[in-house]
Amino acid sequence: MMKESNQIKIAILIIFLLIFFSFLFAEEQNLERPKIGLVLSGGGAKGIAHIGVLKVLEEAGIEVDFITGTSMGSIIGGLYAIGYSAAELEKIILEQDWNELIYDRISRRNISLTEKDEREKYAASFPISEGKIGLPKGLVAGQKISALISKLTISVHHIEDFNNLPIPFLCIATDIENGKVVILDEGYLPDAIRASMSIPSAFAPIEIEGQLLVDGGLIRNFPVSDIKKMGADIVIGVDVSAPLYTKKELKSLVKIMEQSMSFQGSIATQEERKLCDILISPDIDEYNIMDFENADSLIIRGERAARKFLPQLSALADSLKHFPQKTKMIPITSIDSLFVTKIYIQGLRKVSKNLVRGKLQLKKNSWITPDELEKAIERVYGSNFFRRVTYKLEPVSNGIKLFVRVVEKTTDYFNVNIHYDSDMKSALLLNTTFRNLFVQGSKLSVNLELSDNLRFNSSYFIYTGWKPGIGFGLKLWREDFEVPIFQETGIQQAIFEYTTSGIGWELQTIFSNSSAFGGILEFEHTMLDPVIVPETWPRERSELNYFNIRGFINIDRLDRSIYPRKGIELYAEAKYIQEIEKEEKRHEPVEFCVFLLTKIEQLTKKISLIGSIYGGSVNGDEIPGDALFYLGGFNYHQKGLLPFVGYKFMALSAPNAIALSTGLQFEAWKGKFIIIKGNYAKLGVNISDLFKKDYEYHGYAITFGIKTPIGPMEFSLMKGSESKDFISYVNIGYPF
Repeated sequence: MMKESNQIKIAILIIFLLIFFSFLFAEEQNLERPKIGLVLSGGGAKGIAHIGVLKVLEEAGIEVDFITGTSMGSIIGGLYAIGYSAAELEKIILEQDWNELIYDRISRRNISLTEKDEREKYAASFPISEGKIGLPKGLVAGQKISALISKLTISVHHIEDFNNLPIPFLCIATDIENGKVVILDEGYLPDAIRASMSIPSAFAPIEIEGQLLVDGGLIRNFPVSDIKKMGADIVIGVDVSAPLYTKKELKSLVKIMEQSMSFQGSIATQEERKLCDILISPDIDEYNIMDFENADSLIIRGERAARKFLPQLSALADSLKHFPQKTKMIPITSIDSLFVTKIYIQGLRKVSKNLVRGKLQLKKNSWITPDELEKAIERVYGSNFFRRVTYKLEPVSNGIKLFVRVVEKTTDYFNVNIHYDSDMKSALLLNTTFRNLFVQGSKLSVNLELSDNLRFNSSYFIYTGWKPGIGFGLKLWREDFEVPIFQETGIQQAIFEYTTSGIGWELQTIFSNSSAFGGILEFEHTMLDPVIVPETWPRERSELNYFNIRGFINIDRLDRSIYPRKGIELYAEAKYIQEIEKEEKRHEPVEFCVFLLTKIEQLTKKISLIGSIYGGSVNGDEIPGDALFYLGGFNYHQKGLLPFVGYKFMALSAPNAIALSTGLQFEAWKGKFIIIKGNYAKLGVNISDLFKKDYEYHGYAITFGIKTPIGPMEFSLMKGSESKDFISYVNIGYPF
């Protein structure tokens, strides 16, 4: 018995010692806190649901040690890794104009004055490379997305090892050349995030260290294994990817695009999901990858899904409180101002450095805000010489060094659009644009308009980069169109075929993206052929040659070309017209001036007030018919043709004219407009006639318009003071 008792005591002692040493061993082991990894999948707009999950993680007290993400998961994850809270991310996402971001709609005020109309003028653009017309690498360049990411990550531009971020981070991209996974855990964070979300065909790919990278969701949309390799012991995964659609569900381009990206990644995702300790899958099957306008609903769905795991998350957070807590670092995510000590421009090959500096309008050794820097970068991109413009900041002892990184357009472009209106009828516009041809910073544009009214024009312009924005160029043109002649009663009595062709040399100073002035020397040849004329009229062709000297001022501060909501536009021109003698001189020199001023005031988000004043004067003893002013219709041709609703195209003519116009533009539904317009005009042979009661005209119109990819589609009804009936007018497409 004694022996057994001693054996029991010895056994108890051994057990006690084992428990004691096990406890000590456990305590020693527990000094190393288990690491928590957070994995955020790709899914386009559906990835916004990640923010709702982050809100619940913060509420539960979960502190994340590692983050991996793909596509939208890389954006949310990368920003969370550098210190943004869930609430800050929610505010950022909800404040964005996603149409502007996704479709690269940079502010029109930051587009070069000579490029403003070009940006919206063409329905389709195709790159020309090695003499062949091809397809673009992506529908949009992704400039706006890149600019936003650069701005939001401005405090960590200098951190090249992503393990040194407040929370170590990596994201996934795909090498489109060989289909291999590319792990981005170092370099320039905005580039890495931008590459990870480059949806093929939608966004242009990003080149990093010789690799052409696209969305990582093609191969690894849910990078759980990667976070395990980083050292995560406990993995919380948020998967917003959708299962493959059935044939019946594939009813839209967006779903087909989503499906094409999901095939290979879907199998990998199923394997990666098994590695999660806590797997959160928000119920968002009814949304698609482009549902950015439903951001608030997606955040709610993410939060709702995470709350189902709140007990487990809270228990996990409580269990980790027994471990020594790591020192918290409070990162800086926003910077109010920057002191720029030096400016470097990287990536230039053919474009002049002076051109870039002129667009930047920044000075070294000066303070600048992040918003001002973003606008400066947008101005460089708005020059249209680059397919990508980004920036990087590098801290130095007395401020920061600014690196402006440009990727020049290496291809030229073939552009197409169509147009129809009741006056000029149908037209097909073909354009080819060549940049940096013969001279750095040059642009050659050739337009051919195929229609009943054939038009051709080309221009070669050189942006010198000399201050203050001096440039010069050469223009060639030929235009043919029918000119109607009306009686005073408004009845058409004749039609002439008018042809003008010429060459011009231009010198202009572009002070900013909104204003310029300059001068042009022109040699012009005109022909007037009678088509339908009364029997008593002469039937011979009239030919004249002119030497013209033109001076002009151009200001364009409208917020958009089609249906502008606010801004001001001014064009004023003075011209001296001298006939060049051939056999006998028919006309004395003529002095011509014209101006058009439009001011648009935004009254509410949907309603704008439009006011215009336009007119001009021609002075000379004998004025040729093509130097008169012609009023009528909706669109105007710059050669003395002015819009005036209520009258047909070119229905009114005189050497002197002035008109006032006012109207209301109402966006009844998104992209759908109702415009009510009225105008009043005075015409006269002499300027003094404009102050008499005679020669008064007025008209009004109502327009129903829709904004489309090829431009506006409009139907108008108008009536003038001399018309008994309403006149209808149809316009389809951007006016050429």
